[in-house]
Amino acid sequence: MDKRRLQLLGMIYSRLRYIFYLLKKRKFSMALNHLWVAIFSRDSGLALLDTLYRLFPFIRPYPRAIEIEISTRCHLRCSICEHTYWQEPPRDMSFAEFKKIVDQFPGLKWCGPSGIGSSFLNPDFMKMLRYLKERNVFVEFFDSFDLVDEKIAEELVDLGIDKIWVSLDACQPETYSQIRVGTSLEKVTKNLQTLMEIKEKKKSPLPEIWFQMIITKLNVGQMPDYVDFVYRMIKDKKYNYATLIFWTNILSFAEVQQLATEIPEDIRQEVLRRAKRYGLFINWNENIQPTNPPSCCVRWNEPFVLVTGHVQPCCIINQANQREHQKKYAFGNLLQQDFHDIWKSREFKDFLQTLKKNKFPPICRYCRVYVPK
Repeated sequence: MDKRRLQLLGMIYSRLRYIFYLLKKRKFSMALNHLWVAIFSRDSGLALLDTLYRLFPFIRPYPRAIEIEISTRCHLRCSICEHTYWQEPPRDMSFAEFKKIVDQFPGLKWCGPSGIGSSFLNPDFMKMLRYLKERNVFVEFFDSFDLVDEKIAEELVDLGIDKIWVSLDACQPETYSQIRVGTSLEKVTKNLQTLMEIKEKKKSPLPEIWFQMIITKLNVGQMPDYVDFVYRMIKDKKYNYATLIFWTNILSFAEVQQLATEIPEDIRQEVLRRAKRYGLFINWNENIQPTNPPSCCVRWNEPFVLVTGHVQPCCIINQANQREHQKKYAFGNLLQQDFHDIWKSREFKDFLQTLKKNKFPPICRYCRVYVPK
């Protein structure tokens, strides 16, 4: 188990509180899903079976976790995002397309309806969330949160959406607007406060709110103050069981390479001191030079589906600004074929064999986590 997952062990108590809340509400299937996510998922859990699948990939279970890109439309021009530099025409996934994909995974326990776009611009997005919750799926997604008005916030709480990662890249208005071009820190903060007030009113700890800050030269100096900023938002919220701040270095590609930076040690230590003082959880996902070979990878058991239906092994190869490459070397298209056929195919077995030989299959060329030998 890697160091980043070990850090999540400190959140066991809060995980149990969410499970007990669901049991009290007689939502037994969702309570079991929360337990499964905490133990086996890669994005929010300990991924305890990953070592077994790494050693014996042939015993892999059919995926119970998937990510689906809902839209590639976006109203923002963020300086750190590949979308700003695209030529690809924007597209929404229809509800019928979404349902066709989701229904190919009958044992689905976790779904991340996020991608390179703003999901709330898709008019079918709330309908998609309702469908997932009707199936008792753990729903977790990323969002800039500037489109979540009071009506949407209330439905997110009523649906029992499980977790939302708020992509909040600065705690100072000027810096925020410089990074997230087209919105404002004031608007996002207001929307967040509205959601938290609705949670308090309805006595619901869901959705759980975590924060992500993408570290660049523009905001690295604000990291300690960012901890203060988050704490001020949640400090008096009874139904906010646990708050995590996820720090990740920018996924660098040519157009944003000049923004990449390292975290000075004094800033890192001050972040840890303040987080400890406030009882906040910290998780680091710095994109340092990869050292592990491809044979260590098991993320292929959590496929990522592009808005066009193209399916790839995981989300890691996103944010390299290489969309045509991703489509060209995708496993297939789930709007035209069934994932069961892909999963059992000779091509997929060859993909696993290539990883086992510590080489990159073509689709993984732009992976930033592993390095071929």
